[in-house]
Amino acid sequence: MKTSTGSLLAALSWASVAYGKTVQYCPSNANSVCYQIGVPSSSASSGSGNIYFQISAPTTYQWVALGTGSGMVGANIFLMYQDGSGNVTLSPRHASSYSTPSVDTSSTGARLTLLAGSGVSSDGKTMVANIRCANCESWTGGGSISLTSSAGWIGAWKAGSSLATTGANAQIDRHDETTTFSLDMKQAAVSSDSNPFLQSSTSTSGGGGTSSGDDDDTGSGSNTGNGVTVSESAGSGGGAVAVHGILLTLVFVILYPLGSLLMPLRGSWVLHGVWQGVSFVLMLVGFGIGLHEGDERNELFKQSHTILGTVVVCLLLIQPVLGYLHHRHYVAHQRRGVVSHVHIWYGRVLMVLGVVAGGLGLELSNAKTPVIVAYSVVSAIVFLVYFVGKLWKSLSRRNRHSIGSDKDGINMQTPVGRRSQEPPRGPSFQEPKRQGQGSARKAVAAVSRLAVRTQMRTFIAPTVSRRADFVQELYLKELKAYKPTPIKESDSVGNVSTFALPKTPKSPEESDLASSLKVYETMAVEVEGQEGAEAGKPAAVVEDWLVEEEDEDDHKGH
Repeated sequence: MKTSTGSLLAALSWASVAYGKTVQYCPSNANSVCYQIGVPSSSASSGSGNIYFQISAPTTYQWVALGTGSGMVGANIFLMYQDGSGNVTLSPRHASSYSTPSVDTSSTGARLTLLAGSGVSSDGKTMVANIRCANCESWTGGGSISLTSSAGWIGAWKAGSSLATTGANAQIDRHDETTTFSLDMKQAAVSSDSNPFLQSSTSTSGGGGTSSGDDDDTGSGSNTGNGVTVSESAGSGGGAVAVHGILLTLVFVILYPLGSLLMPLRGSWVLHGVWQGVSFVLMLVGFGIGLHEGDERNELFKQSHTILGTVVVCLLLIQPVLGYLHHRHYVAHQRRGVVSHVHIWYGRVLMVLGVVAGGLGLELSNAKTPVIVAYSVVSAIVFLVYFVGKLWKSLSRRNRHSIGSDKDGINMQTPVGRRSQEPPRGPSFQEPKRQGQGSARKAVAAVSRLAVRTQMRTFIAPTVSRRADFVQELYLKELKAYKPTPIKESDSVGNVSTFALPKTPKSPEESDLASSLKVYETMAVEVEGQEGAEAGKPAAVVEDWLVEEEDEDDHKGH
């Protein structure tokens, strides 16, 4: 017992001499994760030699790491996780890209030693790794540390269940959060080249003992203490990932929905096409950045964000083709077709899926709550505006249809009482009670009625309208071209042969119109004379008997 007491007093005396100004840094974006660094005065004066550092964290974390340098690429990383038996495993690794760092087993790798005081606390709530690195200032793997000036450090951690392995090459998941900081290594000096983290011989379940460093010089955020400057920059991803997220958020949340509204609201397919074309190019740029970063981090097609995002972008590659086919169909037919509805609804579904993929990306990058709330609110507002705009345009189109005017094309409706499916009937002549003036009056009335009907007529079926116009033009042409047979001098004056009028043809195509109109020479002359004067004016209504005939026709139409 006396021997044990003497040994303990000697150890405490040795620790008090060895312990100096180690620097403890606890990132503000982590829960009780702390890094502590000490440089022996001999190493600081010579610029080479041992370096001591400590990693401590709650056991609720799956792993915690400390690395050298200002970024992940090229950094030397010291990874700590539980071994499942009350101790911790230390794994030296090297990160050559934004992917899972690989174990450095080369002969020139870091020479690390796990010191006393490392392990899991007796209450099972804290794990600690006290580490000595013999060649960190000249580690050939990269990310070496300067012992005489300011040095950069990085940290990362992942919450989760214990890995419970003693293997240094354990497979780890992507970190939850990261941090970078720097400090002046000359100010982290300790007096002796020995373990500076032993303050007491408190036992642990893993052996050795556990301790906490001197709290006199700590830094969180950006602060200064006793000549030691600690600057922090915390985050969960690189600048390229941020650019990827900003570009695709801009495209799917704002540009695509507003571009879709331009067509119905502005009616300009050129503006719609240019707007969506620019958005399409920005989408491809953002997707390319994300593809590169995902490959660098070894995360492609391993999370729902990368899978869904890739599927959405690939499906959108055919959307410009569908838009072009929709435009050609509308120009040719002046109405939407199957390809039009496919183009519209296909784009709407992919826009929604793109917004969902963006939300999954925020989750993957461990974005802060305010960022997630802002993304959700802006998305909801934009899509509400989109929905209201589409609904307003749809109601406006229905109202125009109900009053017989369509802005997108000619609304071909047939006036009440007119038969749109039948060609206009030619003048129906009955046998005049009197020859001469009576026949001419009735013929002129028939032509006038036809003119009025032509001005009021619209047709649902374009083919019927063209056919009717052709027949009418043929009728007038034959009427103008007809010349009566001159009366010979040998004919007796007043000796006029009597003849009966031909029956009214069923349609102008079924008989020779010229031969049916020979007896109306005076009518032809009169109509030809009035043609120039009455051009572009409504046909004059001829007395009351003409109105009565039109009324009879209208009653027949009902």
